[in-house]
Amino acid sequence: MLYLIGAGIYETFELSNSIDILKNCDRIYVEMFTSPISDNVIQNLKSTLEPGKKIEFVKRWFVEDGRQILDESKTLNVALVSYGDPTIATTFTELRTRAIRNDINVRIIHAASGITSLVGESGLQIYKIGKLVTMMEERQSAMSVYTTIFNNLNLNCHTIILTEYRQEENGSFFFLKPNDVISRLIEMEKDIKYGFISGDSFLIVLSRIGTDNQRIVSGKANSLLGIDYGEGPHALIFPSKLHFTEEDAILNLTELIDAPSDNTATIRSISDNMIIKYEPMIRNEILQIRESLVSRKSHNKIQLELLENAELYLDDAIAFLRQGKRELAVLSVGYADGLVDSIKQMLEIE
Repeated sequence: MLYLIGAGIYETFELSNSIDILKNCDRIYVEMFTSPISDNVIQNLKSTLEPGKKIEFVKRWFVEDGRQILDESKTLNVALVSYGDPTIATTFTELRTRAIRNDINVRIIHAASGITSLVGESGLQIYKIGKLVTMMEERQSAMSVYTTIFNNLNLNCHTIILTEYRQEENGSFFFLKPNDVISRLIEMEKDIKYGFISGDSFLIVLSRIGTDNQRIVSGKANSLLGIDYGEGPHALIFPSKLHFTEEDAILNLTELIDAPSDNTATIRSISDNMIIKYEPMIRNEILQIRESLVSRKSHNKIQLELLENAELYLDDAIAFLRQGKRELAVLSVGYADGLVDSIKQMLEIE
């Protein structure tokens, strides 16, 4: 039998409902890669179990590999204790699925989830939460976070940004700082230029939720960059358009640095960004080709008509964009670009 046991969040652990199960388990594994489990909780767990009951602390690779856990669960009662609710992390869902496929009985002991706690403590409405994303220490992960926020904003959904946490070989803990997350997002905006992140973007930073010294700070990106948030774990929320009840909750439940603002005010879809970027570029190419034809004095009527058709397609693209017909707008830009490229090939223009 395999027991996947949720321990709740940080200091508010809920293992009292699982003690009888743990007492009857032959193997007890505790993972600490999802989020840290405090020493107090570990000591309480050890003191509650009978003397000599072994508790093994396992790393991510051990759970992801899962073979030892599954092999032992075929003949023994095995418990895997995790932070929060065990059905939230994909690693545990995958382990549960493998156990079922191998005819191993699995029981889930649910507990409070760190994810729902972030939403509730910030005062946001949970049905407005979009796709979650994690910012890792590696800088390339900033692209995934940036695009996730962008896609969520287009759906008017809030984005929860989890931050990397890990236990080092020497036993110390690494927590990615909220300041690093914010600065990397601003850097990504400078590169990609979708125009939805700036120093005025409104964010919520949540640190050590579930502890006696939890802290929730909200304000503009520029204001939040200069704050020392202390030890983790940390998470950030990039809100979309706030409902008035959410705004009221933020005013009263968070340490407010700046008044809440609408992060969707400047949001544009990918189609909008494409047209805004490429329409003037193609018009400029048309101008240059027309000037080249005139200077050569070797142009013909058909080439000029093709240029005019390309301009008409660009006019259509702008009209479709204003009407909200984004697919037709993108197609029109594509047709114009195709015509311009064909003329350039005919004239052997680079």
